[in-house]
Amino acid sequence: MSKLIIWNDILKPISVYVNIHCTIGAVIQKLSNQKANIVFVKDKGSLVGYSTIEILMNQIAQNEDLSKPIIYKNDILKVPQFSPVEFFHNVTLIIGEDANGEIIGFTTIEHARNQISELNLKDLNILLHGAGVGIVRTNIDYQIEYINETAESILGLHRSFLQFRDYKVLLSIDKNLDKVMTGETLINVNASINFKYTVGNFYPLKMEDIIKGLIHIFFSREVFEDSVKELDFVRNLNSDLQTVYASSQEQILVIDESGKIIRVAGMFLNDFWKVENPENIIGKHISEFTRKNIFQPNVFELCQKQKKKVTSIQDSMGKSRVWSVATPVYHEGKLEKVVVLSRDITQESPSIHYQSDESSQTLQDHDDFNNKQLVYRSKTIERLVVEIKRVAQFNSTILLEGESGVGKEVFVHQIHSASPRSNQQLVRINCGAIPENLIESELFGYEKGAFTGADKNGKAGLFEIANNSTLFLDEIGELPLNMQVKLLRVLQEREVTRIGGTHPRPVDVRIITATNKDLRELVNQGEFREDLYYRLYVIPFSIPPLRERKDDIFPLAIYFLEQFKKMYDIKKSFTPEAIEVLETYSWPGNVRELQNIVERLTLLGEGEWIKREHALKFLYGEVQKRKKQLLVLELMPLKEAVEELETQLIQRGMQKYGTADKLSKVLGVSPATISRRMKKLK
Repeated sequence: MSKLIIWNDILKPISVYVNIHCTIGAVIQKLSNQKANIVFVKDKGSLVGYSTIEILMNQIAQNEDLSKPIIYKNDILKVPQFSPVEFFHNVTLIIGEDANGEIIGFTTIEHARNQISELNLKDLNILLHGAGVGIVRTNIDYQIEYINETAESILGLHRSFLQFRDYKVLLSIDKNLDKVMTGETLINVNASINFKYTVGNFYPLKMEDIIKGLIHIFFSREVFEDSVKELDFVRNLNSDLQTVYASSQEQILVIDESGKIIRVAGMFLNDFWKVENPENIIGKHISEFTRKNIFQPNVFELCQKQKKKVTSIQDSMGKSRVWSVATPVYHEGKLEKVVVLSRDITQESPSIHYQSDESSQTLQDHDDFNNKQLVYRSKTIERLVVEIKRVAQFNSTILLEGESGVGKEVFVHQIHSASPRSNQQLVRINCGAIPENLIESELFGYEKGAFTGADKNGKAGLFEIANNSTLFLDEIGELPLNMQVKLLRVLQEREVTRIGGTHPRPVDVRIITATNKDLRELVNQGEFREDLYYRLYVIPFSIPPLRERKDDIFPLAIYFLEQFKKMYDIKKSFTPEAIEVLETYSWPGNVRELQNIVERLTLLGEGEWIKREHALKFLYGEVQKRKKQLLVLELMPLKEAVEELETQLIQRGMQKYGTADKLSKVLGVSPATISRRMKKLK
């Protein structure tokens, strides 16, 4: 919420005083010495007016010599320094006085208006910080005068490069910006700079009904739900900006701390609420609608309970579906309200594209359901994807390490699809699934008559098939030692010789390998060649297990649910409590286990809602069997095991209860003990 702006915030110190009888030449000399452009005139110790370089030049132009007394103006208003800023007619200069009537500074009306505009923009920028909203302000000539940090980040350009450049020239846009300078507002405009694509609104910057420039408020086209972090800024924007939100394609809902709906803006989703007008829901508690199962879940309660931004897909009696982002607004540590941005996705593809920064993203390779899509919202995977996209452009050998079920093959598809070889077929072989006596012929091929039962025409191996493409060697740790020697030769010489052949064949293949084993340990045990290890360990990526990126559980569960609903033509939705159960489980089988559990819940769960008890049953068995169940993944010293169990208990308890005080009562320890343990974990 913007602070009240007072005159003291924008006053400048007075550097030059002169006597009423001072000559033009003397005043100009003083202004030059002080590097100032305004001088204040006194008569008998009292301030009577002011003069500027412009006034003095006009006086000289009228053929008055420099020895003449200066001409000055007296359209001055004196104000208390801590009084609120307000503007008056027929006044050019403001003089600020302290409680004793002493002059402490000045400002011009024009400078004051510009400063207030600047402060409002900075205030707005603070409110929007972290929400992904960029702000650019130009003057009437389209020169950039202000750009916030978020805009710099979105556009990938520093303000030192952008400032004072022609925004109209820099922008690639299919709208006529000149219309904004005539007073028109442009809404939901696609634009790009530096190959960065944005969606936003342009509206005229008006001062006393005179257009002084334009303001562009925008966000990355990839992160639409982060465009609202705080709605308080609406109260501080002019009517043009309010019109922008009134025309928004998303529904903006403001709910007070008690759960009462106090404001609705943008597009009203009447099919979702089952009422015709927004007036029918204002003043009601949102729980009234979830209690009657008009829609689920209650994102306000989720946001209130988790004390952070919450994203959720809400179903309205199985007929309407919206993607909602609920953001809590705190004032002095107390929840003041929750802002919910919702968008109708009923008609959209089940392959929902989630966004980043506490949001989630989807990268697509194929349209089939066989684990070819990477769904995430965790920062860990976000950083990994950035690195993978970077190295995908080159031909370096890549090794993917990670537990079984983390989705290594999905990352392989992302690498291949982002590489220059993406127009060729990705070739895959599981080194642990093919008998040892067949793997050589599969990899390297054979000539006709090479062995009994061989095809009379011979056969190309996978290296030849993958020529000019990518070869994925899965479970590389299972490759027999004698095959490791031949693989090493191919990697070194970039050529293969078929079984029974004498002539090597050149191959141009990008190699990606994956393993759920510790190859370094296999080398130490003599089960994997050290020279091959270093050939493969060029660019390694470690895919973290699902228990270490719990932010991905929610979007993955929703993604799998949408896929199974489509596959089996069935209606199902998660309750918030069911999602909580999924998020507190350790997932030793990782993403593959999550996919299996969601399929089981989709088919075997009773009713249209997947509830907490369903998730508990399929994850832990019956309630009485799971009361004391926790998870230790491997054998370890007893002291370490106790610490691991303590960690799991505290992490799971904090997710459920939210505060150390509540959790301490459940665990039977003091809140201070919980706090110390949490601090140690961090």
